[in-house]
Amino acid sequence: MAEIKSALELALEKAERLGRATEQEMQEAQDRDWGRHLAADFLRDKVELEEELQKVPAKSQALVMTNIKEVLLRNITLSRQGGPDPTFPRVQSGLLQVAQNKKAMQRLLNEVAQLLKNFEQVRQKSYEQLKASFAAGLDNIQRAMAAQMHMKVKIDVEHTPQFQEEWNKFESNLVNQFEPRLEQYKAQMLVL
Repeated sequence: MAEIKSALELALEKAERLGRATEQEMQEAQDRDWGRHLAADFLRDKVELEEELQKVPAKSQALVMTNIKEVLLRNITLSRQGGPDPTFPRVQSGLLQVAQNKKAMQRLLNEVAQLLKNFEQVRQKSYEQLKASFAAGLDNIQRAMAAQMHMKVKIDVEHTPQFQEEWNKFESNLVNQFEPRLEQYKAQMLVL
Protein backbone atom coordinates (compact mmCIF):
# COMPACT_ATOMS: atom_id res chain seq x y z
CA MET A 1 0.00 0.00 0.00
CA ALA A 2 1.26 3.49 -0.84
CA GLU A 3 2.41 5.66 2.01
CA ILE A 4 0.32 8.77 2.57
CA LYS A 5 2.41 11.86 3.32
CA SER A 6 1.27 14.81 5.34
CA ALA A 7 1.04 18.26 3.81
CA LEU A 8 4.01 19.31 5.94
CA GLU A 9 6.14 16.45 4.64
CA LEU A 10 5.23 17.30 1.06
CA ALA A 11 6.00 20.98 1.62
CA LEU A 12 9.37 20.13 3.19
CA GLU A 13 10.32 17.88 0.29
CA LYS A 14 9.38 20.57 -2.22
CA ALA A 15 11.33 23.23 -0.31
CA GLU A 16 14.35 20.95 -0.23
CA ARG A 17 14.22 20.40 -3.99
CA LEU A 18 13.78 24.12 -4.74
CA GLY A 19 16.10 25.40 -2.04
CA ARG A 20 19.29 23.75 -3.13
CA ALA A 21 21.95 26.31 -3.83
CA THR A 22 24.48 25.81 -6.56
CA GLU A 23 28.11 25.32 -5.67
CA GLN A 24 28.90 28.83 -6.92
CA GLU A 25 26.12 30.39 -4.81
CA MET A 26 27.41 28.58 -1.74
CA GLN A 27 30.97 29.77 -2.43
CA GLU A 28 29.78 33.37 -2.88
CA ALA A 29 27.86 33.22 0.39
CA GLN A 30 31.00 31.91 2.12
CA ASP A 31 33.12 34.68 0.58
CA ARG A 32 30.64 37.36 1.69
CA ASP A 33 30.69 35.98 5.24
CA TRP A 34 34.47 35.74 5.17
CA GLY A 35 34.76 39.39 4.18
CA ARG A 36 32.30 40.51 6.87
CA HIS A 37 34.08 38.53 9.57
CA LEU A 38 37.49 39.82 8.51
CA ALA A 39 36.24 43.41 8.66
CA ALA A 40 34.65 42.89 12.08
CA ASP A 41 37.82 41.27 13.44
CA PHE A 42 39.90 44.07 11.96
CA LEU A 43 37.73 46.70 13.65
CA ARG A 44 38.19 44.85 16.95
CA ASP A 45 41.94 44.93 16.31
CA LYS A 46 42.16 41.12 16.18
CA VAL A 47 43.65 40.82 12.66
CA GLU A 48 45.53 42.81 10.05
CA LEU A 49 43.77 42.82 6.71
CA GLU A 50 46.83 42.68 4.47
CA GLU A 51 48.00 39.47 6.18
CA GLU A 52 44.55 37.88 6.09
CA LEU A 53 43.91 38.82 2.47
CA GLN A 54 46.99 36.85 1.44
CA LYS A 55 45.16 33.74 2.66
CA VAL A 56 42.14 34.40 0.41
CA PRO A 57 42.16 32.49 -2.91
CA ALA A 58 42.41 34.70 -5.99
CA LYS A 59 38.92 33.75 -7.20
CA SER A 60 37.42 34.95 -3.90
CA GLN A 61 39.47 38.13 -3.45
CA ALA A 62 37.09 40.57 -5.16
CA LEU A 63 33.97 39.48 -3.26
CA VAL A 64 35.77 39.26 0.09
CA MET A 65 37.26 42.74 -0.37
CA THR A 66 33.92 44.23 -1.43
CA ASN A 67 32.31 42.89 1.72
CA ILE A 68 35.15 44.18 3.87
CA LYS A 69 34.61 47.63 2.34
CA GLU A 70 30.86 47.45 2.95
CA VAL A 71 31.34 46.72 6.65
CA LEU A 72 34.01 49.38 7.06
CA LEU A 73 31.93 51.98 5.23
CA ARG A 74 28.94 51.26 7.49
CA ASN A 75 31.14 52.36 10.35
CA ILE A 76 31.59 55.87 8.95
CA THR A 77 28.77 57.89 10.46
CA LEU A 78 27.97 61.43 11.48
CA SER A 79 28.67 61.47 15.21
CA ARG A 80 25.79 62.60 17.36
CA GLN A 81 27.79 62.14 20.54
CA GLY A 82 30.06 65.11 20.07
CA GLY A 83 33.68 64.83 19.10
CA PRO A 84 35.31 62.72 16.41
CA ASP A 85 34.48 59.04 16.07
CA PRO A 86 37.30 57.05 17.70
CA THR A 87 36.92 54.19 15.19
CA PHE A 88 37.41 56.40 12.12
CA PRO A 89 41.23 56.07 11.99
CA ARG A 90 40.91 52.28 12.07
CA VAL A 91 38.26 52.38 9.32
CA GLN A 92 40.54 54.60 7.23
CA SER A 93 43.41 52.19 7.63
CA GLY A 94 41.26 49.23 6.61
CA LEU A 95 39.84 50.96 3.56
CA LEU A 96 43.33 51.88 2.39
CA GLN A 97 44.46 48.28 2.81
CA VAL A 98 41.68 46.89 0.60
CA ALA A 99 41.57 49.70 -1.98
CA GLN A 100 42.76 48.92 -5.45
CA ASN A 101 43.37 52.62 -6.11
CA LYS A 102 44.99 53.73 -2.86
CA LYS A 103 45.64 57.28 -4.03
CA ALA A 104 41.97 57.88 -4.93
CA MET A 105 40.86 56.21 -1.69
CA GLN A 106 43.17 58.47 0.35
CA ARG A 107 41.77 61.54 -1.42
CA LEU A 108 38.19 60.49 -0.67
CA LEU A 109 39.05 59.63 2.93
CA ASN A 110 40.53 63.11 3.36
CA GLU A 111 37.33 64.62 1.99
CA VAL A 112 35.22 62.47 4.31
CA ALA A 113 37.38 63.49 7.28
CA GLN A 114 36.83 67.14 6.37
CA LEU A 115 33.09 66.57 6.01
CA LEU A 116 32.93 64.92 9.44
CA LYS A 117 34.96 67.76 10.93
CA ASN A 118 32.66 70.38 9.35
CA PHE A 119 29.61 68.52 10.63
CA GLU A 120 31.01 68.44 14.15
CA GLN A 121 31.89 72.14 14.08
CA VAL A 122 28.45 73.18 12.82
CA ARG A 123 26.80 70.84 15.31
CA GLN A 124 28.77 72.16 18.28
CA LYS A 125 28.33 75.82 17.35
CA SER A 126 24.60 75.37 16.79
CA TYR A 127 24.23 73.55 20.11
CA GLU A 128 25.90 76.39 21.97
CA GLN A 129 23.76 78.99 20.18
CA LEU A 130 20.55 77.14 20.95
CA LYS A 131 21.61 76.68 24.56
CA ALA A 132 22.36 80.41 24.92
CA SER A 133 19.02 81.28 23.35
CA PHE A 134 17.12 79.04 25.75
CA ALA A 135 19.17 80.22 28.74
CA ALA A 136 18.14 83.80 28.07
CA GLY A 137 14.48 82.80 28.15
CA LEU A 138 14.91 80.75 31.32
CA ASP A 139 16.47 83.64 33.27
CA ASN A 140 13.08 85.27 33.69
CA ILE A 141 11.48 82.00 34.79
CA GLN A 142 14.28 81.33 37.31
CA ARG A 143 13.88 84.81 38.83
CA ALA A 144 10.12 84.44 39.12
CA MET A 145 10.47 81.02 40.77
CA ALA A 146 13.18 82.30 43.11
CA ALA A 147 10.95 85.20 44.19
CA GLN A 148 8.01 82.89 44.72
CA MET A 149 9.96 80.21 46.63
CA HIS A 150 12.26 82.66 48.47
CA MET A 151 15.33 80.66 47.50
CA LYS A 152 17.77 80.44 44.61
CA VAL A 153 16.52 78.28 41.75
CA LYS A 154 18.75 76.84 39.02
CA ILE A 155 17.21 75.28 35.91
CA ASP A 156 19.55 73.34 33.63
CA VAL A 157 18.69 74.46 30.11
CA GLU A 158 19.99 71.29 28.47
CA HIS A 159 17.61 69.07 30.42
CA THR A 160 14.39 70.93 29.70
CA PRO A 161 11.99 69.09 27.40
CA GLN A 162 11.65 72.14 25.15
CA PHE A 163 15.39 72.40 24.64
CA GLN A 164 15.70 68.66 23.94
CA GLU A 165 12.83 68.80 21.44
CA GLU A 166 14.31 71.78 19.58
CA TRP A 167 17.78 70.27 19.59
CA ASN A 168 16.53 66.95 18.25
CA LYS A 169 14.70 68.72 15.41
CA PHE A 170 17.74 70.82 14.57
CA GLU A 171 20.14 67.90 14.74
CA SER A 172 17.92 65.80 12.46
CA ASN A 173 17.85 68.62 9.92
CA LEU A 174 21.62 68.96 10.16
CA VAL A 175 22.13 65.24 9.57
CA ASN A 176 19.77 65.43 6.58
CA GLN A 177 22.00 68.13 5.11
CA PHE A 178 25.30 66.25 5.57
CA GLU A 179 24.20 62.62 5.11
CA PRO A 180 23.65 62.67 1.31
CA ARG A 181 27.20 63.89 0.68
CA LEU A 182 28.61 61.27 3.05
CA GLU A 183 26.66 58.57 1.21
CA GLN A 184 28.06 59.79 -2.12
CA TYR A 185 31.59 59.46 -0.77
CA LYS A 186 30.83 55.96 0.51
CA ALA A 187 29.46 54.88 -2.87
CA GLN A 188 32.62 56.16 -4.57
CA MET A 189 34.88 54.40 -2.05
CA LEU A 190 33.07 51.08 -2.46
CA VAL A 191 34.25 50.78 -6.07
CA LEU A 192 37.89 51.75 -5.42
